[in-house]
Amino acid sequence: MIKINTFLSRYNFIIVPFLLLLSLVTISVSLTSISSLAPYLIIDFLFTVPLIYYFLIRKKDINKFTVITLTVIGFFLSDYLIPVQHQGMFNSIKIVAVPILEIVLFITLILKVRKFRGRFKQKAVATYDFYDALYAVCLDFFPSKISSFIATETAVFYYTFFKWKSHKMSDNEFSYHKEGTYTGVLLGILLVIVIETFVLHALLVETNVVLAWIMTGFSIYTLIQVTAILKSMRARFIAIDNENKKLHLRFSFLSNVVIDFNMIEDVKLVSGDTAQIDHLSFLGSLTGCNVVLNLKEEITYKFFYGMQRKSNKLGLIIDDKMNFINKIKAVL
Repeated sequence: MIKINTFLSRYNFIIVPFLLLLSLVTISVSLTSISSLAPYLIIDFLFTVPLIYYFLIRKKDINKFTVITLTVIGFFLSDYLIPVQHQGMFNSIKIVAVPILEIVLFITLILKVRKFRGRFKQKAVATYDFYDALYAVCLDFFPSKISSFIATETAVFYYTFFKWKSHKMSDNEFSYHKEGTYTGVLLGILLVIVIETFVLHALLVETNVVLAWIMTGFSIYTLIQVTAILKSMRARFIAIDNENKKLHLRFSFLSNVVIDFNMIEDVKLVSGDTAQIDHLSFLGSLTGCNVVLNLKEEITYKFFYGMQRKSNKLGLIIDDKMNFINKIKAVL
């Protein structure tokens, strides 16, 4: 009996909201007509359950941001279970609450990032930048894969519209956008997108105006993404962290891995066909590489929108390749 009480006391913040939501769902699907109950069910889904959950976790070491997650769950359950003809109150709430929720989420993330970066600066950890801080903050709120997606999408708009100041490289930072073909390939993709946007829109607008604008919207967003990649390449450099004995490999905000010095076997120049080498960049062998990093063991690195790859041999493009190789060999 004592064990049961202990279990219930420890996990009441999960059990109570789950039972409440289950009862609300059961009531919603079991009634043939819920016109009179609809407002009360909506209030319970959106306010009562999250409020009870908040009081259950307020003294626990649980992120209070999960209250918003539970509110979003209640939002979707209300939208799905309550018949459209009885959603008068719900529609009014959506008009006001959704924009407010989006603004609060955005402001919270930005404030958290600024606070997080402030702690980084106080500790003089120079190898962390905006994206690193943003991803670390997202991990406080969401699982790893969702954090990668949210951080990447936020970074797209940050680097496209807000990142204008150039970042001066330190002695242990290395650029990768000058010597290689990254910039040329991405500019070519930009040109194709611009042409495709106008041509496809002109072809579709004659038959389906809605589809034409949907495809144009997708093309414009892709244009923004590629622009963000181009700009972030000039802001996120590969860095050698001698203090913590780590190598930070980056390609834009899409690929990222931190490698301990003792994991590196050797580093060398490479030329010619690099199709058999794993590339840090998502462009792969399309752009080739001029440096290969051989590792003692297979590592996992973040690739594209949180996807992961494994490799013990990574191909990189380094502008100042000889300086990079000499500095890596010096710490091995």
